[in-house]
Amino acid sequence: MIVEIAESSSSIDREHKASLYARAGIADYWLIDVVHGVVEVHRDPAAAPGAVYGWRYRNVATLRPPANVAPLVEPGRSIPVAALLP
Repeated sequence: MIVEIAESSSSIDREHKASLYARAGIADYWLIDVVHGVVEVHRDPAAAPGAVYGWRYRNVATLRPPANVAPLVEPGRSIPVAALLP
């Protein structure tokens, strides 16, 4: 699991880093976008020839408060999205 906080680099994180993490087999990648007040949850990495590093996440959910999110490593633990944002 990787959790990143992005203020000005969200487009780079979303395209380049997400593709690299998917290629590495990271199953759960969260991008906390403090500018837009959302948490993007990227899951299910898969090969994708058009992606920057040849991989992408098949499932991407954009969550806003009052939503909750549970990490794959601890699915019984629900974390409020608001708790992840400044």
